[in-house]
Amino acid sequence: MTKREETGRQASRAERVARGQSRGGISRQPVGREASSAGCRLRAGRSGEWQSSLPPLYAGWMADLLKGPIPREADSTCDDCAMWAAPGDTSRPDFFFLPETKCCTYIPNLPNYLVGRILDDTDPAFAAGRATVEARIDARIGVTPFGVATPSVHSFLYERGHDLAFGRSLRLRCPHYLEAAGGRCGIWRHRIGTCATWFCKHVRGAVGNRFWRALEQLLTITERHLARWCLLELRVPPGTLHGLFPPGTDRVFSGSLDAGDLDGVVGAEKYRGLWGSWAGRERELYRRAARLVDGLAWSGVREIGGADVRLFAGLALDRYRDLVASETPGRLSLGPFRILAAGRERTRVFGYSGLHPLDLPSELMVALPYFDGRPTVEALRLIRVEKGLRIQPDLVRKLADFEILVPAQSPLGSR
Repeated sequence: MTKREETGRQASRAERVARGQSRGGISRQPVGREASSAGCRLRAGRSGEWQSSLPPLYAGWMADLLKGPIPREADSTCDDCAMWAAPGDTSRPDFFFLPETKCCTYIPNLPNYLVGRILDDTDPAFAAGRATVEARIDARIGVTPFGVATPSVHSFLYERGHDLAFGRSLRLRCPHYLEAAGGRCGIWRHRIGTCATWFCKHVRGAVGNRFWRALEQLLTITERHLARWCLLELRVPPGTLHGLFPPGTDRVFSGSLDAGDLDGVVGAEKYRGLWGSWAGRERELYRRAARLVDGLAWSGVREIGGADVRLFAGLALDRYRDLVASETPGRLSLGPFRILAAGRERTRVFGYSGLHPLDLPSELMVALPYFDGRPTVEALRLIRVEKGLRIQPDLVRKLADFEILVPAQSPLGSR
């Protein structure tokens, strides 16, 4: 990134944050004047915008399942990373992501059919991204008929370091991160469910986070079943399958590494054992797997995935209904939020996530204890009478979405 581009990026971000903090909000005012949620977020989410962010293959399947559009996560901006520090931001330095990594500090486990879709994508604009997958295939690390797996060393480091290193470690950076293209994902249109459903910030806060986690669970189990189905359809010999799926395959990664894992090499004999009669025809297998999956409707995917896919599809659908609902809980109480910084005008708090702070008008903080489990309408009435603040329903829902307020476990008596 050039100095001019960096200066422009910072100026643009400063304007965005300034706009987000100057529109409305809560201030000291007589009873009857309105206070709304505008300006109470670090970045204002535009929940009325609807656009699927999923890769085309998955977008079609989820349209069949959900029967409705998925609201766009407008607060997560990949091209102008929402986790980069804005000019003058006083948050902890370790809160932000590196410009050289963004959130791309995870190497995806690509199922065989997605590898095939990447290889078959001849769009000239996709050439650089396709080359990153070709390089992984040529390196042979984690390359099997099942797909191109996350290297064992990366899994080891990620499991032990992601809490502090995620978004900040060049060692963990994804090979599909295109630095020359400003840090864009080289395989964006064919990325896996884990990457397609991860957002640093959610317009609906915890409600959105729960939906995307449920969808990630569904897509991940779907990828596993489809990749295995492809192996059966392509008649991969049993001897090869025994090598791919030894006893304990579905257990959690044990953390053990051999010399080849540590050195980043795969012996010729081991590699031939993993591929059997398909050795030397790796790309052909991947492309044929892609053609098998390309012809599937969601009904076919459900049939292939069996009880696993039906179970997680139901859970994702349930979370989707919550996502598009607009009701505010009838009784609320204070959640376990944390105050990061408090000033005369604004207070920055963390609710559901340490990656998504809210900037709230400081005067709102004195009204929060009124939400003590009593009916929400009664809490709002008392705030209006005793504090002179009229809080709009959309702000109450925002506070509930971000778990600053949480549904009360049991009704409490009135004052």
